[in-house]
Amino acid sequence: MRICAKMRCTAEAVATVGLSYEGRVVVVGDLAPEPNPNLLDLCSTHVERLTPPIGWRVRDERAPEPAALP
Repeated sequence: MRICAKMRCTAEAVATVGLSYEGRVVVVGDLAPEPNPNLLDLCSTHVERLTPPIGWRVRDERAPEPAALP
């Protein structure tokens, strides 16, 4: 289990976040298979609270969750 990169947060990481400086985009993806020191692994709470710098946008590239069976 990987822990959220936010200071003092002990929740499990569920997504990996990176920055694309060229496009001014914050990219949210599925949790990377291996930790990468150039990216942030965040818990669901911190991913939902994520706000980009002024003039930037967030692009969520996570795979959609499968629909629940009836």
